[in-house]
Amino acid sequence: MKFVIVPVKDLSKAKERLSSLLPQHERTAIAYAMLEDVLSALKQSTLADRKFIVTLDAKAIEIAQSLGIEVILETEQNGESASVDYASQIAKDMGATSVLVIPGDAPLITTEDIDFLLEREKGTPSIIFVPARDELGTNAILRKPPDAIRSMFGHDSYNKHIAEADNKNIPYESYDNPRIGLDIDRPEDLKEFLSQRSNTKTYRELERLGLIQKILESA
Repeated sequence: MKFVIVPVKDLSKAKERLSSLLPQHERTAIAYAMLEDVLSALKQSTLADRKFIVTLDAKAIEIAQSLGIEVILETEQNGESASVDYASQIAKDMGATSVLVIPGDAPLITTEDIDFLLEREKGTPSIIFVPARDELGTNAILRKPPDAIRSMFGHDSYNKHIAEADNKNIPYESYDNPRIGLDIDRPEDLKEFLSQRSNTKTYRELERLGLIQKILESA
């Protein structure tokens, strides 16, 4: 069975790297909009057998449940890697043979992007990666089995994950995908996102907050 998991931290403190541009309440509003875009795309996947978020954020849970996405509830968070590995183990116990992890802050992601990765799942063991735009972060990872390698999210995680796969002699494939690769962490990410003029909740939220011109004019 193919499971998809979206890790979501406490979004009331989200996106600190945008603090030079936006106050916390605007960053939080944008973070929830991005999550809704990602979960809306995930909802339509025909290849994912089960779809989850892992979180302790009450509003994220509300958004997920409104879209029919299941919730793995955390009582504490010790970083993205710990959350992903915790959820992946639960998924394995539920019968998952593979787990695809996608980010909750990549609002351009489409259902087709998700199913493209699920469709390319190989035998056991195997891994599929999508790097971040800077080719340092890991923006999507499909592991078969779900615990094929441990999670090492953070700086240079893409290369760390590949090194771990090599150390364990696990075959892997990597696919560049500009929509999955664009997770929004920095002002320049917001500018790149705005250049796409997408029909997303995130774009509409930026419009509602009157932030588009401010972002485009930022240094």
